[in-house]
Amino acid sequence: MYSLNNASLVRRYTNYAVPTVLAAWAYCMHSVISGIFIGRYVGADALAALNLLVPLLYLPYAFSVMIGVGGSTLVSRLLGERREHDAAAAFTQALCLIALCGLAFALAIYFYADTFVQWTGARGELASLAKDFLHAYAPFVLFPTACYALELFLRIEGAARFGLVCLTAGGIADVVLTWWMVGHLHWGMRGAALASGISQALACLPMLAYHFVKARHCRPVVHAFTRLDHAWRMAYNGTSEFLGEIAPSVTIFAFNHAVLRWLGDTGLVAFAVVEYMSMIASVTMIALVQSMQPIVSFERGAGNQQAVSRAFAIGITLTAGFALAAALAVLTVAQPLGALFVPNSPAAQAILRDALPWCALAFVPAAINVAISGYLTAIEAPLASMIVALLRSWLLLLAMLWLLTEWLGPHGIWMTVAITELVTLVASIVLYRTRGRRLSLAAPASNSANGTQALL
Repeated sequence: MYSLNNASLVRRYTNYAVPTVLAAWAYCMHSVISGIFIGRYVGADALAALNLLVPLLYLPYAFSVMIGVGGSTLVSRLLGERREHDAAAAFTQALCLIALCGLAFALAIYFYADTFVQWTGARGELASLAKDFLHAYAPFVLFPTACYALELFLRIEGAARFGLVCLTAGGIADVVLTWWMVGHLHWGMRGAALASGISQALACLPMLAYHFVKARHCRPVVHAFTRLDHAWRMAYNGTSEFLGEIAPSVTIFAFNHAVLRWLGDTGLVAFAVVEYMSMIASVTMIALVQSMQPIVSFERGAGNQQAVSRAFAIGITLTAGFALAAALAVLTVAQPLGALFVPNSPAAQAILRDALPWCALAFVPAAINVAISGYLTAIEAPLASMIVALLRSWLLLLAMLWLLTEWLGPHGIWMTVAITELVTLVASIVLYRTRGRRLSLAAPASNSANGTQALL
């Protein structure tokens, strides 16, 4: 039983956050390692081609986040209400959604690779490199679709460390396989795709086996489809996270075209490096927020309003603190890291010097926006959460990109994200004060504070 003091909440949050953040870093390793090896051993054109594919490669991950966040939030609340069979049924429906999405993505990427590459704007050698990657990667798409969601459900089981071990092992396998296939065998983009796909399969399959064999709450059950509202609820509740994660599929597409227009292929290489650095900061902030969400959902289901408020305060403070540290780190060490990706491109490194200060400025307001959006999801206020996601990742971001580039030219590209996050911050605070507080007070009261039990 947990007392409602800050020390116990911090301990609970830490139990979630440490393995979750490390798992997020392990997950990032797949992309970062591929980028480093491709940039150094295949060439700058290959790195640019891979960046053009990012909008497409984000789609399976975005669906995994939607199902994982929406599903784990729902399952946590059902467990807090002591509805264990409904929680297992919801998890089973989540597995089916993951399988359907993964199969659909794999077939679409394999059979329509040429069409997808044309949409990116790639031509000539860039198009050829991009198609090589997609054809080799398509058979493995089911695994990135499932991996992140399965790791989220493992946290509910109290097996977050097992998920971390699986993702870390997958990351190590990715390093070894990418070095062997790209650096040693010289298989180029095909080798990078195979290494990434195989390593993600190695990370995903043990997590899936755990849910079938050892799980107590998140395990498949036979009669899981007597009610279909679980699938609808988890998809709806995870929509804001889906929109936030799918946003790169639209915004990076738009940014790529703007960069090509104003800065050419060299600018695209620099933008790829900026994306890698931003990705590491972004997934860490999201991981910190997602470590808060199951605590908020569980305590809301148990009717413990004080614990809900304190968990949110802990989550937003630590997320903003990390963002500030990340901003300072980007300004300090990012230039040497840029040289690691493209050691033979002084022009790209010069562009990075202009871009990185604006990149760093965006981190703190982005952290607060992500924390508020995640909290709204956790208390099942998806519409308010969706508004924040739409502003910072879609509507306002794309409008700012167009306005600032027309007004300031290439400098407007790098300013876009920071200004968008600052404007969105105002809307986030208003939504938290008007919707977040009221809905958290309307938590289900079927269980008293004295009946609250640990998930871990």
